[in-house]
Amino acid sequence: MSARLGEMLLKVGTLTEDQLEQVLNAQSIYGGRLGTNLVEMGFVEEEELAHVLSEQLGVPCAHPSELGSIPESLLKMFPLELVQRYRVLPLALDGKRLTVAMTNPSDFKALEDIAFVTGMVIIPRVCSELRLSIALERIFGVKRPMRYIPVEGGARSCFAATLAQRGSADPAWDGGASRHSSERVSLEDMSERLAKALGESEVVQAILSYLAGEFDRGAFLRLKGGCAHGVQAVDAGAPVKGFPFFAAAVAEMRQVKRVVEERRLFLGELGQDQGDGLLLGAMGGTAPGAALLVPVALGGHVVGVICASDQRGRLGGGVFELQRVAVMAELSFEMLSLRKRIMIG
Repeated sequence: MSARLGEMLLKVGTLTEDQLEQVLNAQSIYGGRLGTNLVEMGFVEEEELAHVLSEQLGVPCAHPSELGSIPESLLKMFPLELVQRYRVLPLALDGKRLTVAMTNPSDFKALEDIAFVTGMVIIPRVCSELRLSIALERIFGVKRPMRYIPVEGGARSCFAATLAQRGSADPAWDGGASRHSSERVSLEDMSERLAKALGESEVVQAILSYLAGEFDRGAFLRLKGGCAHGVQAVDAGAPVKGFPFFAAAVAEMRQVKRVVEERRLFLGELGQDQGDGLLLGAMGGTAPGAALLVPVALGGHVVGVICASDQRGRLGGGVFELQRVAVMAELSFEMLSLRKRIMIG
């Protein structure tokens, strides 16, 4: 299915050959469906992916409104075992016709089993892996894989907000309208810079260029030997000259330590604890202050942390995008490491 989806996106001009190669490399390293990696890396919008999957499989796609208005009676009657085994979500019941959302409507064994257990005629609707994972956690408590941004309140993306039935009155979500600036760098532009990076410093510079346009300040920490070392930081779009001299033991940085040990992002307040407070100060801020910390892993180990700090309420809305940035950074570091091994060999 990955090859067919990639070919279709190339045909309609949504992807370039280079972008498809990047995504296939990411999929081989981090797993997940091709569509999931496409969205995480910023090459395809989630809504666009849903429609492409629908066209590819010849099955209608599940509309966001359907996932947010499932009758409680239907949820109670649908076996949890089927939800967990096949990652399927019941949408509607019309007589003996049961409509379900799933990532792979061509999985005929799953359809047969669901039909046998429920005694219904199953009508499948295709749903992206991202959208379905969030809905299953919200409705049935089926835990999402870590790649789907497990932060308090769920993922803060446009479709997650819809699934959670959160309106525009929520200050943590403004649809991205307030996050534009004259120097804003898009995810696509940043990914192109990452693809051309010849060294780790260029990878970090590309990440910082994105952070500068999204948040008040941003930074990249390199982890080595139990210590966190400052690499680069920006404050109000300008480089923080003293940040490369920052160093602290990870054990003394409560939230950074948590991010490293649990390999999951942190969104909240950095207190005046010795390490956390020093980090925020080195970035140009003051503690306590709101921060977003996202791990960057290589070879199964966290080797860096992307840091963002903001006083204008933009961190929550930027969680999903920064997770994509981390995935792209991991892929870039992996490619650089592979090049070094080839040259040495």
